[in-house]
Amino acid sequence: MIRIKNTKRLLSTAKSSFIHDYSILPTSIQYRLPSKEHPALSDNHSNIIRYILEMGDIEGFDWQKNLQMFQKYPMMTTKRLEKRTKRPSNVRMLSSDFIEDSLYNPSYGYFAKQATIFQHDEPIVYKELSGQDEFMQKWISAYDQYDQKMVPTLKHSKENHFQLTKPSLQLWHTPTELFQPYYGEALARYLLVNYKLNQYPYNDLTIYEIGGGNGTLMTNILDFIQRTQPEVYERTRYNIVEISSRLFDKQIKNKSKHSHKVHLINQSVLDWNKPVIEPCFVVALEVFDNLAHDVVRYDINTNQPYQGYVVIDENNDFKEVFSPELNPWTKHFLNLREQSKCAVSSLKNHPLNQHKLLQQLKNAFYPLRNNLSDPEFVPTRLLKLFEILKKYFPNHQLVSSDFSSFDNTVPGYCSPLVQTMHKDRMVNVDSYMVNQGYFDIMFPTNFDVMSELYRLVVGKLCNTSTHADFLSVWADTEVTTTKSGENPMLDLYSNASFLYS
Repeated sequence: MIRIKNTKRLLSTAKSSFIHDYSILPTSIQYRLPSKEHPALSDNHSNIIRYILEMGDIEGFDWQKNLQMFQKYPMMTTKRLEKRTKRPSNVRMLSSDFIEDSLYNPSYGYFAKQATIFQHDEPIVYKELSGQDEFMQKWISAYDQYDQKMVPTLKHSKENHFQLTKPSLQLWHTPTELFQPYYGEALARYLLVNYKLNQYPYNDLTIYEIGGGNGTLMTNILDFIQRTQPEVYERTRYNIVEISSRLFDKQIKNKSKHSHKVHLINQSVLDWNKPVIEPCFVVALEVFDNLAHDVVRYDINTNQPYQGYVVIDENNDFKEVFSPELNPWTKHFLNLREQSKCAVSSLKNHPLNQHKLLQQLKNAFYPLRNNLSDPEFVPTRLLKLFEILKKYFPNHQLVSSDFSSFDNTVPGYCSPLVQTMHKDRMVNVDSYMVNQGYFDIMFPTNFDVMSELYRLVVGKLCNTSTHADFLSVWADTEVTTTKSGENPMLDLYSNASFLYS
């Protein structure tokens, strides 16, 4: 188990200097805040574990003290943190703001400084491959070439020697890059058919891609349209909304071939405020998984939801605090879900559907939970994206793809995979509260819930399909079939799905 910087502190009596206690995770103590109905935790000393912890002066049980601690730190938001060049301390923020800042802060965020998107030098000729094993070998070989390009840095060792150390490569794989140009061509076919059915010849083909990566999808789609339907190409306008300045610069270089067709916008789509009235397609591939979520826990007796916050104290330690006052986006999501066909009662493994006795036993054996349930990670930023589509893109059609599940996620319902590369080895950790900017934080998408959410918010029906089913319809599967009959483009990414309207 990887131990991350903890919430609890120890003071050295000899030097009065702070010492981090790395034996406890930031999520070990749920600092619960009082509500009108529950102003304090009852003094139940029949729980011997809690009694021992209280006698050991473990913090967190006194909800009024938790409130005092919480209120002494100023509230921060992602917007305010964007202006900072250093990671904050002495602040509190919503869990979603902490996650978004960790991923997207311009100065230290993961996508601003760490992530690199894998890109093949040239397309793979699948008919020359014996099978999927050889495809994987080519993939690994291409990865090694990326790794060799990393620039070594000179570091000073404990023995007063200088040695060359190569930083770990934070390489991000996408089906667009792995299977280019064929994956992009599948999307192009989908766009062309739906454009011809619903818009042609009355409107231009207008495309908005959210998060354009290296610009490969844009190139593949426009190449295909230009080659197969030049009359439509003349009426095509391609827009990329890109939050990462690094990737934005890459897209500028890659758009040269179609520069008169492409418009690049360097901003977060969540900040979009310009109405797009004309019919358009919104393409969002592997966008949902890196949209920040809020954390909710529930009172195990009343089922009341509690909003998660992250406190970063003066020693840069993280504390997870839960308030009975819900953020408007969290409240909006919970209310909408109950109006849908995917109400909590129908969701397998949801914290509220755990047996009461099991929840009570968890709290009895681990009273630092403060009578709160396991966490649920709720997609509030995705809800905001749907609201933006409704308000500013009223005549859009959405085509999106993302992951429906991950292995090795942190504990919780719809919880993220938190990982990084360290010394060329993938390291997974068991908390989202990690040193900001060093870890990728990826959330699975419940496509049944999201399709319902999209219907309720946007007012449009949508469909879902597996990754393989969508590509079986729209891709040229013969060209990606190997000698053995295996098709890596269909067989890989079995944990991904499409949502399209």
